[in-house]
Amino acid sequence: MAQTIEQALHAAAQGLLYQSETDQPLEPFTWAEQGELTAEKVRALGGHSVDAKVEETTLDAFFEAPTAEKDWHGAAEKASVQKFRALVKLIKDRLQEIKVFRIGETEVTIHIVGRTPQGNWAGLTTTAVET
Repeated sequence: MAQTIEQALHAAAQGLLYQSETDQPLEPFTWAEQGELTAEKVRALGGHSVDAKVEETTLDAFFEAPTAEKDWHGAAEKASVQKFRALVKLIKDRLQEIKVFRIGETEVTIHIVGRTPQGNWAGLTTTAVET
């Protein structure tokens, strides 16, 4: 039996941490929501206040740093880069209309969201602390 998108995202994100002032895991989710994904819908589905600050970015821009291999990287960093690259590929392969929403200030909730083949929304969420 094929993995659900949530199972596949969970497996691909296992052990990865999104780095900010605190390193946080990437948690998979699915929302039984259809139609266009807007900032207002993400605020509501994510349980945020209606006036929370929202910034939208692209998947590639969001994952630019963790998927870039640097000359100084050791084996662990190189392995992490490869895992992040595999995660991005999975997201692109399994989801459409992918958007990244950053909600809030200082403690920012990040929702990486796309449409599943069934038309629902799924993705990953994490938190960044930016002071």
